[in-house]
Amino acid sequence: AATAAAVPEPELRRRRTITWVVLLGFAGLLFDGYDLVVYGTLVPGFLRDPSQLGPVTPALAGAIGSYALAGTLVGAILAGLLVDIVGRRRMLLAGYLWCPVTMGITAFTSSTGTFGLMRFVAGIGIGVVIAVTGAVIAEFAPPGKKNTYSAIAYAGVGTGGVLAAVLAILLLRQIGWQGMLLIGAVPLVVLLPLAWAKLPESPVWLLSRGRVDDARAMAERT
Repeated sequence: AATAAAVPEPELRRRRTITWVVLLGFAGLLFDGYDLVVYGTLVPGFLRDPSQLGPVTPALAGAIGSYALAGTLVGAILAGLLVDIVGRRRMLLAGYLWCPVTMGITAFTSSTGTFGLMRFVAGIGIGVVIAVTGAVIAEFAPPGKKNTYSAIAYAGVGTGGVLAAVLAILLLRQIGWQGMLLIGAVPLVVLLPLAWAKLPESPVWLLSRGRVDDARAMAERT
């Protein structure tokens, strides 16, 4: 209590803000990593059992696997074009909405064509989150800490990949490939509401748009 009392209130607000920004960034990238890797855990079943999506050859499985990565590239480019127009907060919230919704829809596909298309569409949201998270952290991190906080947040990608593999070992037989994809929809009810409440808009972006009063108010709040 004595230590907290010795820290000025603006500094406490800044610490709380960057903590939330990094935690939300880590969580969003964790689910991105999960979404990218979970397909690999499903491929053996698709190859073995044509009743799931229809006949899947190794070549087709590899092609489908590339669709999400292609979507990620498209999403990152779109984020670069739009993030300075619509703002960091709106773009991240859109990504946190896009990814789980498309993962949920993918779980209910019944053909390789539709499945592959939805993997591409899901990849767009993944690319948006990957691209914008770094910008948000860079604009809230204190001097000398940008790389550290970015590393913490982007560790979520690898963590999510490991999580996908572990959950596949534990749950795939019980919940099937649809259940594994539906896990990727969890951010819709967990991450998105939390980000809506706790993720601030960047004062740097507000200032760049000429919204000086809004930027000042946000800087004081955060």
